[in-house]
Amino acid sequence: MSEINNDLWLFDYNQGAAYEAFSKCQDVFRVIETHLQNNFDFKEKVILEIGAGSGKFTPFLAKQCSKLYVVERSASLMQINRDKNIHAINTEFILSDVKDLAMKPNSIDVIFAGWSLTSMREYFGIILESFRKFLRKDGIILLVENAGNDEFCKIMNLEEFTSIMKNVYVDMGFTQRKVVSTTIKLPCKNVFYDAFPNKKEAMLPSLEIQHKVLILEMQSSVLFQKITCNHKEEG
Repeated sequence: MSEINNDLWLFDYNQGAAYEAFSKCQDVFRVIETHLQNNFDFKEKVILEIGAGSGKFTPFLAKQCSKLYVVERSASLMQINRDKNIHAINTEFILSDVKDLAMKPNSIDVIFAGWSLTSMREYFGIILESFRKFLRKDGIILLVENAGNDEFCKIMNLEEFTSIMKNVYVDMGFTQRKVVSTTIKLPCKNVFYDAFPNKKEAMLPSLEIQHKVLILEMQSSVLFQKITCNHKEEG
């Protein structure tokens, strides 16, 4: 997998405005949010959103739960997210790398990552150990990631990488819950090229790009079991 890692992720996270402009074009019909709302109970839950970026999912999550912790390591993206959610009184923003995050043990019901956990793959071991400490016994980890076999992944040349990561997540203990078909709707091509500066050669067939998204879930009991087994094998 290391041979195809260098080109990923492709955003320049210091360019918050370009990131946010593209983020607004993702899932314009809110298919992902509708699926999450219809299939997961966030009411009265404490949610930890990791790698939140400029806040694609933050407003939705804040409305669904009792308490939301928003974690992002980029100061520019965090500021955009804060400005968008300034009136969300149940939301706390934490500027931190996820691998360095400190939370109270057994304090989180849901750990949510929207297109972000894959970018942390070099630290999966450290991060999952932290998740085990943060999560309550009946908690879950919920991921939104690329599903592949769609226009977006083909344009980005991510088909092989996406297939590899799907298998990695299954091996980690995640269950593939749903493939959701969404649409990226661009106002102009520059929004795409500004967000992905090293994909200037990519050909966009139109301003509407079909995007398939994979919803993955891991129960805390599975995480605890996996980490316990790993510790036994290492011992």
